[in-house]
Amino acid sequence: MSFICPGAYKRQPFCPTTPGPHSVLQLSTMCHWRRVRNTYNQCGHVFDLADEMIRCDDRYCKFSSSHPSTCVPPACTTTCWQYRQFPQQFNRFIDSVCPGCPHPGHGR
Repeated sequence: MSFICPGAYKRQPFCPTTPGPHSVLQLSTMCHWRRVRNTYNQCGHVFDLADEMIRCDDRYCKFSSSHPSTCVPPACTTTCWQYRQFPQQFNRFIDSVCPGCPHPGHGR
């Protein structure tokens, strides 16, 4: 298994050499925003839903509810994620008219 050194992203000297808080498998589960766009094929309208915060349960993420309150700088800045991961983005294509259109085909 390969690991990503967080120093490559955070410009910090800490780099684990064994499985730990920054393994590749855990990168996708850190706290992040989810952005969803609904595109209605029959009327062509597009709606962005409200961004949703997806919280992780990782003690090494400073945004997590599992992050210990005793983990404070300067140690926290070298052992824990200090930013949220890149947002997930979804574009759903729905084969119908949007809820605001009274009849099929009136949105174009």
